[in-house]
Amino acid sequence: MSRIFLTGGGGNVGRYTLKELLRRGYEVTALVHSNTALEGCRTVQARLSEAGKYAAEVAVADGVIHLASTRSVERAPVVREDIYGTGLLLDSWRKGNFVYMSSQSVYGVPRGPLTEDHSLSPVCWYDIAKICCEQQMAIESPRPGRGVGIPLRMALLFGPGGHGRGDQFLESLYPNCASGNPFIFKSEEALETAGSSFVGPEDLARALVDSLDLKVAGPFNISSGFCTWRELLEGICRKAGFPAPKFVVSALPGQIPPGLPMPQSRSFVDPGKFYGAAGFSPKQDLDILLDEFVRSMSKQ
Repeated sequence: MSRIFLTGGGGNVGRYTLKELLRRGYEVTALVHSNTALEGCRTVQARLSEAGKYAAEVAVADGVIHLASTRSVERAPVVREDIYGTGLLLDSWRKGNFVYMSSQSVYGVPRGPLTEDHSLSPVCWYDIAKICCEQQMAIESPRPGRGVGIPLRMALLFGPGGHGRGDQFLESLYPNCASGNPFIFKSEEALETAGSSFVGPEDLARALVDSLDLKVAGPFNISSGFCTWRELLEGICRKAGFPAPKFVVSALPGQIPPGLPMPQSRSFVDPGKFYGAAGFSPKQDLDILLDEFVRSMSKQ
């Protein structure tokens, strides 16, 4: 049985990934920040910057999946935990693949198809951390005995709500859908075309675990599909039994009418490279993900 060291095991994506690892028969040791009980695995309570508490576990693992992140946009915690902490984790890595959950946000605010060769354009410290960690992996991977470093640039996560964090993207839209307040777009073009690639949590977990067997290094884009914001909002309202969403187009500079402003970009990440390398195909389309999301919100 192969042993995997999993960071961020207590988080939203971490729990899906742990479940997938156990389903495939892996033995898992999970790094957690708090005293969290996770069924089916051993846990080590530590921060990434506290390498002395977990280095021995990483050294004997047959692979690493690194999900832990401060998710901060502030410089100090990002440098201390995300960048420096990932460096310490890489120092402890001895064998197998090192799989890292990066983000489509490294591309900045684009308007078009994004392949892995697209230029990177960070807009905050969160993005800078993802890029720095990818670069550290590229430097550290070519060592005897090690596998390959695989950053997965995940699309926007469309997961079930109700996790108590309030920062899941779909959860941020739900109250406005329920209240009937309008959604604000800056142009008719944005209303019809702005949107993002998305990934379901089960698809993401499968991709992370599949990456343990890859022979070629990343980075790779990963997504389950693409939708416009209009499609997304209409889908949430329809499945939740709310009235159709209201849209307001306002191009007046400095004047934002009441309502929720929506992103104006079109972020389409092309996952073809990963699909080909891993023989991967997504199973969670927008309809399935919105069914799961609305069902989870109705239980709150």
